Amino acid sequence: MIRRRLYVEERMSRLAVWSLRTAVFAFPVTFIGAVLFATETLDFRSAAYTVLAGVGVSVVALLLAFAGFVVIWNEGLKGLGRVLGAAALALMLIMPTATIAALGIGKRTLPDVTTDTEDPPDFVTLGAVRSRASNALAYPGEALSGRQLDLYPGIKPLSFDAPPEEIYRAMLALVTRHKWLVVDAVPPRGERDGRIEAVARSLPFGLRDDLVVRVRRTAGGARVDIRSVARNGERDFGSNARRVDQMLSEIADQQGRPRRQ
Repeated sequence: MIRRRLYVEERMSRLAVWSLRTAVFAFPVTFIGAVLFATETLDFRSAAYTVLAGVGVSVVALLLAFAGFVVIWNEGLKGLGRVLGAAALALMLIMPTATIAALGIGKRTLPDVTTDTEDPPDFVTLGAVRSRASNALAYPGEALSGRQLDLYPGIKPLSFDAPPEEIYRAMLALVTRHKWLVVDAVPPRGERDGRIEAVARSLPFGLRDDLVVRVRRTAGGARVDIRSVARNGERDFGSNARRVDQMLSEIADQQGRPRRQ
């Protein structure tokens, strides 16, 4: 007598299938948005919307994965591997954005920081080549200077006894050492101010900040003013103030003089 074995085919959870499909779809959406911003193909706003769309789809995938896990646990369906894969991929896409949002909570932020709020250094070359979608380079005046005084009272001009040509070369060397993209560099000559314009990248997302250094001749030597402006958005995560403060400290240490007004 031949014994027959009865095979019961386990059904695949449809939620498991769709959770993985949704997570896989979210990956290129998020990745493409980030790449297009990094390569300057998209402006910040459009790229941010693309990335957020991908993150939104990832949230949907995570919810489907959770629902799929509950169904699989209760009904004994197949698809546990797909559910776990979908959840892992969705979390990988969600976590960076969630981390950035968490870091931004309560963070002191100022999109335009300058050592001279009454006569801030001007952007000449960068003012002509930046996208129209970028933040305006016109200094807001008292609306911003009061906030800067409250948040960063120590950011002020530096004066040195050295000739302006020497200070200019030192500042240009600092900018180059930080590997910021120098867009224009005009040395001081006679009564003409020295000017260095550069583009720096800041975390997170590699956001671009525009930087201008002004070296002005004084009766006793030279005065250095620095301005750093976020190119997009109102939140700079404190990067502009850190950059200006760091440069002031570095040039003061290099010249062997304490920071002073």
